[in-house]
Amino acid sequence: MSQESSNHNQSEQSNVRGDQGERPEDLTEADLARIETQANTNAFSRAIAVMILMCVPGVLGHYLDTLLGTQFFILVGFVFGMIVAIWGLLYVSRIADTTAKRNRELKQKMKARDESSPN
Repeated sequence: MSQESSNHNQSEQSNVRGDQGERPEDLTEADLARIETQANTNAFSRAIAVMILMCVPGVLGHYLDTLLGTQFFILVGFVFGMIVAIWGLLYVSRIADTTAKRNRELKQKMKARDESSPN
């Protein structure tokens, strides 16, 4: 087997694993629930980070305005914060979509495994 095909097989195997590297045939319903809970927690953490990214530049702008006696930096800070927040939301939604797609694939593979296994 060539090195390239070996790397391809390893990447295929890693694509069907859960967050902790489990193979779908080793996952239980509890494992899947844990993976979904972790994904939800990660999404919540990212949303909080986006809110912080939106506010911090405006607060820093207010601080600079107070220090320098101007009224310009607060506006620049909040506009910059909104731009960063929109970018952050797009990034978070892309990650959430990828995670949801992976979880759907894991559920489908678990369902197929359960249907094909003898009871």
